[in-house]
Amino acid sequence: MEGALLVVLTTVPDQASGIAIARTLVERRLVACAQLLPPMVSVFIWQDKLSTETEQLLLLKVPAEFYAVLEVALGELHPYEVPEVVALEAVRVSEGYLGWAVAQTGTSALPPV
Repeated sequence: MEGALLVVLTTVPDQASGIAIARTLVERRLVACAQLLPPMVSVFIWQDKLSTETEQLLLLKVPAEFYAVLEVALGELHPYEVPEVVALEAVRVSEGYLGWAVAQTGTSALPPV
């Protein structure tokens, strides 16, 4: 099967916002799958101040061709002023999973109106 699958990482402040973003992206068929990982501690500098925050990691699976649309949607849905959006290309993906992911995303995956 042709096409690349991306695993997109974004952090969210809490479970409620992570689930809301995940559900919206899956319902809109912008991602095939979203997984929210347990809380973790992030250490970073924001606005010249060292910050330590509890966050959760949201993993999103998306065919590469839909990345640009996903990035825009995350910008609109995300509670952070500058959300982390990092896309990693999956080097190897089983043909069955990739086929499923492609079938779940995009306008062709939407049910008829």
